[in-house]
Amino acid sequence: MKKTLLRIALAVVLVCALTAAAFAAKPLKEQKIGLSMQTLNGAYFSAQEDTFKKLCEAKGVEYVTADANGDINKQLNDIENFISQGCTIVVINPVHPEGSIEATRKCTAAGVAVFIMDNSISPEADYVSMIQSDNYTLGTLVGADIAEKFAGKEITLGFLSGNTGNTLGVARRMGTLAGIVEYQLEHGGASKVDIVTQGWGGWNQADGQKAAENMLTAAPEINCIFAENDDMALGAREAAQAIKRDDIVICGADGNKTMYKLIADGTQMLATGRNDPAECAAKVLETIEKWSLGETVQKLVYLTPVSVSPKNIAQYYNPDSLF
Repeated sequence: MKKTLLRIALAVVLVCALTAAAFAAKPLKEQKIGLSMQTLNGAYFSAQEDTFKKLCEAKGVEYVTADANGDINKQLNDIENFISQGCTIVVINPVHPEGSIEATRKCTAAGVAVFIMDNSISPEADYVSMIQSDNYTLGTLVGADIAEKFAGKEITLGFLSGNTGNTLGVARRMGTLAGIVEYQLEHGGASKVDIVTQGWGGWNQADGQKAAENMLTAAPEINCIFAENDDMALGAREAAQAIKRDDIVICGADGNKTMYKLIADGTQMLATGRNDPAECAAKVLETIEKWSLGETVQKLVYLTPVSVSPKNIAQYYNPDSLF
């Protein structure tokens, strides 16, 4: 029994030693990076991938990319292909927080370091660092702007969500609700918000518009829609405009330049939580480079949370930005 335990212990030590050797620091130019995007269906994701590729090219880093098309099984296959292609680092924008665990473990077993970009993954996954927006705090900041806009009046709120089980979406909508309630309590001593409906818009404008149309039919009393990204918020605006509901306050998240322009123009688009895809992609590569040089990197790296509204739109709106 003791000999068996000793063998197991030695095996564990050997695996750890091999893993440490595989993850030994070496310059970024000697790495090959595989980028697995959960989807490219939407301007945000396209801008994020495009930025990452351009930054890799500027630094002379070899890279490959793949689009999972929202399919967790395809994402797993894509990552296995990265391993077989000799990638030393894999960046994952996860389709699903639980479904991507297996892929991270396969990477680790193959000596491939994993970095998580933008979306969240289960803490049980194997990864070096997760780089993303503080989505809950983003939500609270947008929620405070909503409550300030309504100035004590009751808010009949509809949530326009991306897809079920997405932790990013949950964080944004729960943060928004918390921000509304906290502002109302602080400024009036009572909460006046009623969630009357929720729709699922698949993170893109066309499906967001369809979902918003259904929401407005099911709950015509809606006076505010929070969409979990700007593409869906723009779809919600199309749905509201079609039935002449300019009174509905619409908010989103990410910081799409079209959304920024509408906020600047003083339309019904009130605010968006800034989650710049280019900034996130740059922060991912910056974190990878630090790690490649042997520097210690944080397990969780947050971008600075900001709600962009008429109060600060001039600081952030750039009509020439990628996104």
